[in-house]
Amino acid sequence: MDIYSYFTDGAATMANKNGKYLRKEGGWAFIMCLNGERHSVQRGGCAKTTNNEMELYAIYASVRNFLDLCKDGDKIEIYTDSGYCIGVFTQWAKGWERRGWRKSDGKPIENLPLIKAIWKLMGDIEDKGCELLFVKVKGHSNNVLNNEADKLAVEAKVNAKKTGRTIGYDNKPDPLLGTK
Repeated sequence: MDIYSYFTDGAATMANKNGKYLRKEGGWAFIMCLNGERHSVQRGGCAKTTNNEMELYAIYASVRNFLDLCKDGDKIEIYTDSGYCIGVFTQWAKGWERRGWRKSDGKPIENLPLIKAIWKLMGDIEDKGCELLFVKVKGHSNNVLNNEADKLAVEAKVNAKKTGRTIGYDNKPDPLLGTK
């Protein structure tokens, strides 16, 4: 059994204009370690997004990467400083799915296409007999790889602002990005 550890982060710029938040550029990144050894890095971004979308996309890219590489029975650990992302997949998604992808108050769910895509991939992980674990890390603290993922996400955000390009998993455009 191999253990794939993904340190993920997202970054986005939002501007407050007359009391309304305007979405601007953002970036996502992951650093993958295989059995404790640094193995690979990916990052990307888009011109119009939110921080939560970038945090979610970093997880999406990590899960896709794991499924591209893993064998049956392997383990994936996703390290994130986003309590929102962990809550989505460990507390809320099952109920949302049961209610036809609606919140308990009937309101729509933000970032739903991306959440549903990750939820499906999580099912694929389970079908392969692999184990998925979310690990909450404190942002901007002493976790070196989380801090590096943050730096990479910010660099990807700057690149998205400069180029206006959307870069998703495996350095390709992705319709799940920049839908805001």
